[in-house]
Amino acid sequence: MEEVEPNFRARVEALVRQIPKGRVMTYGQLAALCGNARAARIVGGIAHFGDPDLPWQRVVNKQGGLASGYPGGRSGHKQVLEQEGFEVSDEYTIDVQKLIWWPEGHQPDEQPNPQQSKISPPLIVVVGETASGKSSLALQLAQQYNGEIICADSSTVRREANIGTAKPTPEEQQMVPHHLLDITGPDEEFSAAMFKEQANKAIADIASRGKLPIMVGGTGLYINGVIYDYGFLPPVSGSDRQELNQMSNSELLQRIADLGLSPNGIDTQNNRRLIRFVETGGAQPTKQELRANTLVLGLKTDKAVLLQRITQRVDAMLEQGLEKEVDGLAKTYGWDCEALKAVGYSQWKDYFLGEQSLAETRQLIIKATKDLAKRQRTWFKRNKSIQWLTTPVNQADFVDSITTLLED
Repeated sequence: MEEVEPNFRARVEALVRQIPKGRVMTYGQLAALCGNARAARIVGGIAHFGDPDLPWQRVVNKQGGLASGYPGGRSGHKQVLEQEGFEVSDEYTIDVQKLIWWPEGHQPDEQPNPQQSKISPPLIVVVGETASGKSSLALQLAQQYNGEIICADSSTVRREANIGTAKPTPEEQQMVPHHLLDITGPDEEFSAAMFKEQANKAIADIASRGKLPIMVGGTGLYINGVIYDYGFLPPVSGSDRQELNQMSNSELLQRIADLGLSPNGIDTQNNRRLIRFVETGGAQPTKQELRANTLVLGLKTDKAVLLQRITQRVDAMLEQGLEKEVDGLAKTYGWDCEALKAVGYSQWKDYFLGEQSLAETRQLIIKATKDLAKRQRTWFKRNKSIQWLTTPVNQADFVDSITTLLED
């Protein structure tokens, strides 16, 4: 939470008292005028719990959006403003550029501030282990807050890999638009840097249409690349990559040791990460502070409950035809294709070679999924920006945070 001067609240209330009828101010504008441009959330809290006799209805967010925390919600806010003569859209917004009011002597320059033009639109991020229920929560949030979903998953980006990736169903995609699904082939290279570029475009597109971007997924590098603006390292030559691709996990670790590098901080069981580590000589992507206007929610699920969900999910995938899906991918693209390196797919090879039973394959998938969940739990546990929610999630645990985000 930002620190403010002791008289910050009094200065905010004094400004709100001056807002003339028919005009508005924004939370960020009030914060800046009162000495701390980063304290818009504190202004939102003052608005919710401050002097009820002040014209708080004339305070909106920077997009002109009304406050869901206003008495009666956004509908109540709209009703009061319309009684004052404001025109309010069906999306609960007003023309803030036209109606914004500045105290005398504080009007901004006519030329727009280039920094203000780069303000990040609000973004909600939902993270957690596989089978934790994060997709269901994202769907709920999208319906509740007029949002669209961006899927941050290194498997669901691939076409033709549907059942084993637990891709959102056609019905779910009808309920809420989903972005960055099926954007690359089963055998094509796709990197976290490519995801970052496309995710940022999707965020801008969703926000430009007055919707709330909600990013959900368990691929930590995809998530962090966006919210911490990673400066990814450039790609390397295909010939070097081909040689490294032929190496086993132990050979890659030996190569790293021979180079005098320490693999601490990376997943040493993930060959792709080890290959990239060798290629870059141990260099890591640059990382910035958390993206502005971003709320990161993480789901904590009891381990016994999670194991039960994983088992149920694997059984459901088998019933839906996972075996046939894997067989089709292997016959079309070969076992070395990227899609078949994922959990839920790579465990099938020996089954199709006649070297393991279906029951053994099922157990291998369950174990691999449990191991994936453990790696995800370890990755996200390091992130101090996450607001953790215990499942089953109570709406009261996150509604204030979202309200504040949207009213900044």
